[in-house]
Amino acid sequence: MTCFFGSIGTARADPVELVLRDDSFSISGTLISFDGEIYQIQSEFGQLTFAADMVICRGSACPPLSAPLENILFSGDSSLNSTLLMPLIQSFADHEGYSYQLSQDTAGQITLFDPKNGAARAVFTLSDRNSSDAILDILDDRAHFALTRRGATQEEQTALEKDMFGSLGHPQNSMVLAWQDLYLYSQPINPNRFITMSQLVAMLEEKPRLWPLNAGRQYPVFLEGQADQTLALQQLLRIFDMAKQMAPKGVNTPGRLTVSTDQMPQDTFVQVSLGCGQQAMPTEIQAPAHPLQTPIYLIAAPKKMQNITRAFWAFLLTPEAQDAVRTLGFISRSLKKTEIHGQSGLLINAILNTDRDMRTKDLRQAVLKLNGYERMSLAFHFLEGTQIMDADSLSNLQFFKHLFVDGYFEGRNIMFVGFSDSQGSADGNVQISLDRARAVRATIATLLEDTQLNNGFEVLGLGEGLPLACNDTAWGQNQNRRVEIWIK
Repeated sequence: MTCFFGSIGTARADPVELVLRDDSFSISGTLISFDGEIYQIQSEFGQLTFAADMVICRGSACPPLSAPLENILFSGDSSLNSTLLMPLIQSFADHEGYSYQLSQDTAGQITLFDPKNGAARAVFTLSDRNSSDAILDILDDRAHFALTRRGATQEEQTALEKDMFGSLGHPQNSMVLAWQDLYLYSQPINPNRFITMSQLVAMLEEKPRLWPLNAGRQYPVFLEGQADQTLALQQLLRIFDMAKQMAPKGVNTPGRLTVSTDQMPQDTFVQVSLGCGQQAMPTEIQAPAHPLQTPIYLIAAPKKMQNITRAFWAFLLTPEAQDAVRTLGFISRSLKKTEIHGQSGLLINAILNTDRDMRTKDLRQAVLKLNGYERMSLAFHFLEGTQIMDADSLSNLQFFKHLFVDGYFEGRNIMFVGFSDSQGSADGNVQISLDRARAVRATIATLLEDTQLNNGFEVLGLGEGLPLACNDTAWGQNQNRRVEIWIK
């Protein structure tokens, strides 16, 4: 396969000599590749690799030391390429001090130039592909990155992870770049305009698939929409084996359920409730007020990144980039803060969604402990019954690190507050939520390396208290298994 990252083409037959900068060691061989950072040579000892900043290359076959032009290829959804990715590349150029120019000949191509000498440093090319084809492009070495509206399927994950370091969820392999609302619409004749998450899951998962009984009528469900968006909805609801049920042609089908990222006429909009019953939740509830928020993924090819490519990847998880994501109209990691006494909606939601056997003292403790603190919108979610964070939360850790290093939390007390779903005993849930809060704190301490977390970094476990969603679906349980950040 062709290697996009660092190949210099067919190696020259002339030998080169690599010499340590203190002249204490040298070795000769045939140059295989040089990417501006790493030399690879074939020597009498086999294939060897040397960092360019540690050695001097001597010989006619030595490549020039000027930084090579990086060609960075993206495959992704056409609307996301134009409304999200291209503006982020321009924001990156501004942030790093590059000048840039959009190609007049090739759509979706932008070149970054060195401001000192005007030399071209990188060419970003964006190709319009659906999610399946975008992932296939990085598997076949036709792209460095895939920008997808939905997560990789199990088959795609298996194929990708063959050559990756660790799992697809590792921060160096993929990230959630942003989120986007999914909207549901029914036919005008259908009276259902308000459903709960548990009803939505039942509509798509159970057999036969039916709308809730309303006005004495119940319709069969036919899910429609673009393939990426319908699959994104299924992944969000954790429905992985749903066979597509086609609506009969030429027949009036009031049971059609359309999923879309576009907003359509309100007379067909179907509101989805966060709660366990048929009540509308207060608008100030966070995480999220609109429950159908689907991640937008950026997946990296399993190859070594060059300088500018690596810098762009790191930039995407900075506060500056996430602020740009929000400005572009997408949902980002940009922080929002709300004090506990300003979260009546959260408390009402917690009472309505709490299991009957939940202890009142747990809810009381939550309010007393968090009084005076502000709740951040950034949260970390966990797999059921574990301290293992999901893929999105691993990216959140990198974002939190940037905030800490930039001094965002300087002079503040920080509390990592753990929560659980309602599975298991109340005492057990308090303990596992505390363990999760400690795990997040320990992971962040490791990320910050020599930076010491001060005594203001506290942990608290509140078990199944303050649930964000009803616990009767896998989606709701996942929302409730979390660690939040509260500061004062």
